[in-house]
Amino acid sequence: MTYRRRVQVTGGGTFLVTLPKEWADRVGVVQGTEMVLIPNESGAMLLVPPGVKDRNRCTLTLAGKDRVHLRREIIARYIAGYDVIEVIGSRIGPESRRAVREIAQSLVGVEVLGETQGAVALHCVANVQDFPAPVTVRRILEIAGAMWDDAVTAFLGRDEELAQDVEERDGDVDRLVLLVARQFGLLLRDLIVEEEVGLSRFQFLHYHTVADQLERVADHAVKVSQAARALASPLPARWGDRIRRAAAASQDVVREAVAAFTERSVERANAVLAGKGADPAPSDWLHSLLAEEPANAPPLTLLHDSLLRCREHGFNIAETALDAAVPAVGSI
Repeated sequence: MTYRRRVQVTGGGTFLVTLPKEWADRVGVVQGTEMVLIPNESGAMLLVPPGVKDRNRCTLTLAGKDRVHLRREIIARYIAGYDVIEVIGSRIGPESRRAVREIAQSLVGVEVLGETQGAVALHCVANVQDFPAPVTVRRILEIAGAMWDDAVTAFLGRDEELAQDVEERDGDVDRLVLLVARQFGLLLRDLIVEEEVGLSRFQFLHYHTVADQLERVADHAVKVSQAARALASPLPARWGDRIRRAAAASQDVVREAVAAFTERSVERANAVLAGKGADPAPSDWLHSLLAEEPANAPPLTLLHDSLLRCREHGFNIAETALDAAVPAVGSI
């Protein structure tokens, strides 16, 4: 619902705007209530009554939900920005309680606030100021890069233990990406968070986009690790350097793109995108290796495909860097 009011001016030159009574009654505004006014860079101003954050809670019915369904529902509310998520049921059994606790542990800053026979309350204690988006994105890049280095090593050495370690680290990336998604959800619901984060919703959209692309880069490291387990036999040692060079070239595109985004550098972003139309890496090595190792064709093809896709995610980040470098409306 949209309300319209005309501005009035007192004899002393003060501007006055009346508040809709229906809204004031609903949020508990009475005579003497102290309001917070927050100007936005777009020119709008947010009017915030007291106790808004205290109402940032929701309930989730457990009935009819298996573990996968429950996880999706809790994560959806986590991303939406709720501080308290209460899972309720007629009687919550031990297995369901364990499932709720495990889901909480997979999310940054979520703790079990309280438990009763018919409810488990989760509380997100992570303050957005404690997890700046630039720092989080940089950490995601570090983890994804390390995952790729180890995934290639696992592939070349057919190292199942190292491959398993790479797959487990993917959970760390997922947790951080969900944290960024939650912060973005908070910004969309509550303009007060813009003041706390120091970024507008428009600016934060770019961080959310970059984090999402880096998550996909990490996912491809997992695919390469899984391909390592599928090798029928170890690859000849002489192919190691060629594959490492191809992987390094793919990851260089990603790292350069993130650097361009971080620095808001149009020049660096365009330098990355200049290679978009070029042949990423001649596939002659792949064809020769497939001819030599036909039994390893599926995992080798998957490796090559993941290298190309990571490169494309790097280009997507470079495009985002160009978008992020454009000055906000009104600041030109």
